[in-house]
Amino acid sequence: MKRFDIFKRYLGQQIYTAKEEHEWETYGEIKEGVIFKGFNLWILGFAMIIACIGLTTNSISAVIGAMLISPLMGPVIGFAFGLAINDRNLRIEGARNGIKITAVSLASATLFFLINPFDHSTELLEAFQKASIFDIFLAFFGGLAGFIGIVKKEGVKIIAGVAIATACMPPLCTAAYGIAHLDFAYFIGGFYFYFINCLFIGWATFLLSRYFKFESITKTKRNRL
Repeated sequence: MKRFDIFKRYLGQQIYTAKEEHEWETYGEIKEGVIFKGFNLWILGFAMIIACIGLTTNSISAVIGAMLISPLMGPVIGFAFGLAINDRNLRIEGARNGIKITAVSLASATLFFLINPFDHSTELLEAFQKASIFDIFLAFFGGLAGFIGIVKKEGVKIIAGVAIATACMPPLCTAAYGIAHLDFAYFIGGFYFYFINCLFIGWATFLLSRYFKFESITKTKRNRL
């Protein structure tokens, strides 16, 4: 029994996690990632076109590069974090920017597919037409890893990896292909894939925000006064 207690204590020390940043640092980092305007929107548009080229040519490296250039998770994480800490403004900003980047992404990708001379579907485009249970697992555990990357100091590499694993951008390209070619199945399939990714990334963020016991924004402000 004593050995078991020692092992249990040792295991607890190894897997113990604590916030490495002050709560306001994490809040600022998440809030900054929510905002998409100016250069960020241009970069997003170009990244979407790169992703479309990758999907059209079956080039996985191009798709990965596009996801690294402009991850789409910021507004999703911001909205879910705002729910967890009861911050109305952050929720509104997250929702507003989430709609904005979705619209810009679809517009950029649709424009590409309208002028694309290679008018045919590919294996990669079709791969993001249907979300499986494994894609849900990827989004959920990717969301968990992504939030830990935010809470942890110097977690940029983690965020980059999560952007690739959760793959929010390619499904939007598939949806845009459906718009450009008036193919309802591609649009619904791709957009549903994207929605499922966002939903489970947000759910993972919400759960970890509660697990790490981030205070509500009103309570934190009161404590700072």
